[in-house]
Amino acid sequence: MAENGSGSRVDVTVSWATLFRVGLACVLGYFIVVLHRFLLLLVLALLLAIAFRPLMQWVANRGWPKWVGSLACALILAGSTALVCGILVPTVGSQAPAFVEKLPELKQHVLKWLPEGSRMRALATEALSQRPFSDPTPLLKRVMSWGGALVGHVIEFFVVLILAFYFVVDGERIYRWLIAFFPEHYRRKIDRTADEFTSVVGHYIAGNLLTSVLAAVYAFAVLQILHVPAAALLAILAGVFDLLPIIGFFLFTIPATLIALTVSPNAAVLVALLYGAYHLLENYVIVPKVYGNRLRLSTLTVLFWCLAAGLIAGVIGVIIVLPLVASYPIIERIWLRPYLECETLQEHQEIDDNEHGERQKPAA
Repeated sequence: MAENGSGSRVDVTVSWATLFRVGLACVLGYFIVVLHRFLLLLVLALLLAIAFRPLMQWVANRGWPKWVGSLACALILAGSTALVCGILVPTVGSQAPAFVEKLPELKQHVLKWLPEGSRMRALATEALSQRPFSDPTPLLKRVMSWGGALVGHVIEFFVVLILAFYFVVDGERIYRWLIAFFPEHYRRKIDRTADEFTSVVGHYIAGNLLTSVLAAVYAFAVLQILHVPAAALLAILAGVFDLLPIIGFFLFTIPATLIALTVSPNAAVLVALLYGAYHLLENYVIVPKVYGNRLRLSTLTVLFWCLAAGLIAGVIGVIIVLPLVASYPIIERIWLRPYLECETLQEHQEIDDNEHGERQKPAA
């Protein structure tokens, strides 16, 4: 209750239904905060399951039973599990401590090949004056203690794979069960949105995994040929960081180049040049072939959302944010059209076509 300027009273009434909605929103927000890690893994599993949709459709188009597609997906997921348990985890566990122990040697090699009195040598001396480059023992102990965290991430990886498999098997039934809650006139729009969204997400996830594997294989071959130490570990870093747009290239190129300095300056230059050549090949040949023009995002958009997602949800957030952001034109065209000016949609379409080329227009 309040009084206005004329002295009359104004009554404000809040219904029990409103209070219930506010309370429900608070409870929902609390559970989102508490379960945010699980929710991120759930979204990641859903995106991974969507990447298997073309395989399931391919099986269905040939009239084969559904269990054939499910079995194929299970074999792929089992192969991923075997790869992690049989190669990645042992490699990281064995080569990471050896990598840390080589830090003092790395410092000596870097300073050895830089001219005395140069500005570059002064900057390198200042950067390499940290304790791990003179006494790596504390860092080595910390790396050895990361075993528990590594086990936790491996368990999360298994959870994502298991959830993804169940989404592949029961995803269609769950989708139809949920869509039944919506009025009939909304279901057609939801179906159109889901079809276009799964196309964008499927190509993005499958393409990202493919380019990541190619980056790891290429990096391992280059490092092995040049006899760079910890080649397997550095190749794994290349595969993992290749999942991160823009900044990922620098995160795996700089360590490989520095470690290559322990072999020779020529090796370091070759690593940098060969990594750079692959980066150009991936961006201008491999990625357009794999993604087509489905992921129509500008570099500034990618950088902005990657930074925002990284600050909010870490590496998982960076991985899942781009296909979600790339789906905005779908939302705009199907759901926001009645609320936007016709010129807005047309101008957005022209900007996208000029930047990324013409694409096949979806059915109305």
